[in-house]
Amino acid sequence: MNYIVLDLEWNQCPSGKKHEDPTLPFEIIEIGAVKLSADFRPLGSYHEIIRPEVYKKLHYITRNVINLKEHDLQGKRSFPEVFRDFSVWCGEDYLFSSWGSSDLPELQRNVAWHQKKGNLDPVWPFATPLFYRDVQKLFSIVHEDGVRRRSLEWAVEYLKLDKKEKFHDAFSDAVYTSRILAQIPREVIDQYVSVDTFKTPRNREEEILLSDGSCTHFISRSFKSQETVMRDRLIAQVRCPICGGQCHKKIDWFQETGKNLLCAADCPEHGLLKGKVHLRQNGAGRWFAIKTIETVPVSELDLILKRQESAGKRQRLYQKDSRQKDGRIIIS
Repeated sequence: MNYIVLDLEWNQCPSGKKHEDPTLPFEIIEIGAVKLSADFRPLGSYHEIIRPEVYKKLHYITRNVINLKEHDLQGKRSFPEVFRDFSVWCGEDYLFSSWGSSDLPELQRNVAWHQKKGNLDPVWPFATPLFYRDVQKLFSIVHEDGVRRRSLEWAVEYLKLDKKEKFHDAFSDAVYTSRILAQIPREVIDQYVSVDTFKTPRNREEEILLSDGSCTHFISRSFKSQETVMRDRLIAQVRCPICGGQCHKKIDWFQETGKNLLCAADCPEHGLLKGKVHLRQNGAGRWFAIKTIETVPVSELDLILKRQESAGKRQRLYQKDSRQKDGRIIIS
């Protein structure tokens, strides 16, 4: 199996969000990639600038960040032409890798848009579920706390790699990312798998459960509305990531923010567990849950209680403010 280390640059509507195509908020204008063998030997590279079809003028943010101007895009091949060639170049047995999690959703969104327009074969060209390696996350796990996310340039400087090429160039960024990936220990790459959620599980049988020892990640099937997600019994329950036993919740699920929930549970054998649920929308606009259960020190319970208290205060203030806006008389 080979690694396809991918980086993309894209443009957005130059006249603002109100005028964008909501099914294509970001249009890819450059693809850069490096192919590595299973033992990280360079096997080839791919680079192409793409002629835009929707947003032909560069957004001012795009113009300030990337190393392309409008004249660089003129006369280039279209996305469908480039993507067909890129797919052939990738081969049959490969795993995507990228710096962060944003490139693969936009690649799939662009493919889906062109499929709908009849510009690409309607057969979905990506694996479902789409597993990949987030090199930004792997770098943090090896060199920092596993939580902080650094820029690619910061990581290159930290590792003292040569900085001969410009950043925010799809090909240069792919090269830099491939060099960082080659320095990540094999056991870390194998253990910490990322799953892209542009297309989520369609039914119970396709739901995904990943484990890295003291932590599990569960990706649910999708639901029509955000409100119905937490009614699902598998999402609501808490199982120990070590022994798999169902655990009693010491603090039931509470909404910390609009799309994030927390809970605390107890495993008789392995102690305190913290549960997190992130509610997200997939590429079709349906809601799903990403649930993480992890073992934590007992001291974490007080922190979760404080976060529950803060969330309750915010909720009460919101309800009070809503009643005032409705013109109701409030007696406190």
